[in-house]
Amino acid sequence: MSKQISYLFIATVFLVSCATSRKVQVIQDALSKKDTSANQIISEVPKVDSVIIVKDIFDKISHTKLTYTSLNARLKVDYETANKSDALVANVSIDKGNCIYIIVKGSLGVIGLRALINKDSVVLYYPLDKKLEVRPLAYLQEIIKIPVTYSMLEDLIVGNPIFLENVTIASYKANNHQLQIGLVGQLFKNLVSLSEDNTKVLHLKLDDLDINQHRTCDITYSNHTLALKNQFPLNRDIAFASQSRFELHLEVKEFAFNEPLKYTFVMPKQGSVKTKTKRK
Repeated sequence: MSKQISYLFIATVFLVSCATSRKVQVIQDALSKKDTSANQIISEVPKVDSVIIVKDIFDKISHTKLTYTSLNARLKVDYETANKSDALVANVSIDKGNCIYIIVKGSLGVIGLRALINKDSVVLYYPLDKKLEVRPLAYLQEIIKIPVTYSMLEDLIVGNPIFLENVTIASYKANNHQLQIGLVGQLFKNLVSLSEDNTKVLHLKLDDLDINQHRTCDITYSNHTLALKNQFPLNRDIAFASQSRFELHLEVKEFAFNEPLKYTFVMPKQGSVKTKTKRK
């Protein structure tokens, strides 16, 4: 496993309400009287109740997150870049709000990487080379070119949608009883697609507001199951594109919430290589 792929994997694997069908129909009826293009603007819809319904649905879905103290999970990971593709297995343990442990194994079951992530740093250990590296958490941002925080990494692992805070609803469209909501934040436009019953996020598409950055991120969530009274997507497809493209498919094979951490380890104390974050 090359170092570059390891960084991309670590960055990407972390680089995520119920409305009745009658309410959805109200939205569709309102849209049918106006332009039904994908970028239908809320201000153009004459029915105030439709706007209120959409806002209520979004507020509920954006605040419905899995609440937990710990997570143990085994994931099957398939990734593809312009030059390489591979299949891996990742064992992950999360101590919510404190640290994330990751053990990455290749197709032959050999451990190629151990990673320990906390609020300040990323520690990477390559057992085959017996090499230890310590990076600042901001290093992940350099790799994927998207600002990430520790809490966002936790959200990505458990399938909670990301970049839904501090946004403005700019547009919406009801299509085949499924609702799409267009959002505008400080850095990205975010198109959110919901399930027919508006209880699950099925797809997020992030586009950089700065067209010179050319950053996009696609996340598809599927195969949801009920966990902790909320929806937990077992499958994720992530595609990141900037100057290059990286695609990742994750399948959660085993998981357990709120149990003692299973995949912990102690990093060796041998010499480490520290790399400072580049300054723009």
